[in-house]
Amino acid sequence: MNPYALAGLLRRHGVPTAASRNTALLGLAAELPAPVLATLIGLAPSTADDWSRWARTDWSAYLAARAEEPV
Repeated sequence: MNPYALAGLLRRHGVPTAASRNTALLGLAAELPAPVLATLIGLAPSTADDWSRWARTDWSAYLAARAEEPV
């Protein structure tokens, strides 16, 4: 189903789509590093970074682990 059609259907049934989307994105941003979030759902890297900052996540441990991985 087209995302816009789905949003319209949900709104007709009283489900607030904007608030639900934002809550879902905030939850994902709290659980995933920004680069993973960007790739997973097709966000621009800067947008994913914004969501991560809003979720107040610290991914320094993830970045340190990535730096230690052999290429």
